[in-house]
Amino acid sequence: MNKREQGMQYRTLVLRALSHLGYATTRQVAKIVWRGCDDSSRKMAGRTLRWLLAHGYIVSRRNGDNINGEMLVAVTKSGARWLAELDEPLPHKDGEEAKKHARDWLRHAHSHRTACNSVYAARVGLSLDRCAWSELEIRAGLSPLDSIAYRYNEQTLHKIPDVLFECPDGLIWVEVENSPRSEKDVAKAVASIRRMAIDRRIAEIHFVITTPGAKTIGQRLRKALTHAPGSGWPRQVKEWDAVLLTKKVKVFVLDSETLELMPVKF
Repeated sequence: MNKREQGMQYRTLVLRALSHLGYATTRQVAKIVWRGCDDSSRKMAGRTLRWLLAHGYIVSRRNGDNINGEMLVAVTKSGARWLAELDEPLPHKDGEEAKKHARDWLRHAHSHRTACNSVYAARVGLSLDRCAWSELEIRAGLSPLDSIAYRYNEQTLHKIPDVLFECPDGLIWVEVENSPRSEKDVAKAVASIRRMAIDRRIAEIHFVITTPGAKTIGQRLRKALTHAPGSGWPRQVKEWDAVLLTKKVKVFVLDSETLELMPVKF
């Protein structure tokens, strides 16, 4: 493969990554396409993004109001047409017309989706195969599991995964922790993962810490799922909670520089 062909391949892979995420940072693109966030990978990503930007296939904006914010990029109409030719349309719900561009997602970019995209990037490799679904794709109804119903305070609520991955034993449900949770939020999380414990489609539930303010989520979950002898909880609930703590629930912290996931003991 000569340099021209390789350059075209990189541009195609970058556009495909953007088709899954809606918008992305240079770091996220580097992690997905070049499988790393070192200087070399980021330079390759930056060079490819500059070419796409200069030729009108993507548009950019600064994340936040200060110059230190990361650059975010998304596809334009020209980029969306390129993706359509690759049979990679932008995420849209069944029955809806395919999106003509991703400017709206970029315009309304928010910290939670950006964090979800970083977690997605941390797990997805160069092939971009269909073993992962972004927050955007899940909300468009493109994933094999887009929500579960659970009971909390005598109400039926619905929980939506932040990111979803496929593994040999089933699906990995990901909760992205990008802000502190209230006690009520933790109680609702516990109620939802108890429901997940009996869902055969879900192999594991991962909580990923993306901000220091959320670093205690593991300890809070363990406290809520640990029962003192004679506590009065039904035996079945105790058994489910034991399975959750020993086999299903895992906690990770995301390194914002390298976009690597590191397991956390809790």
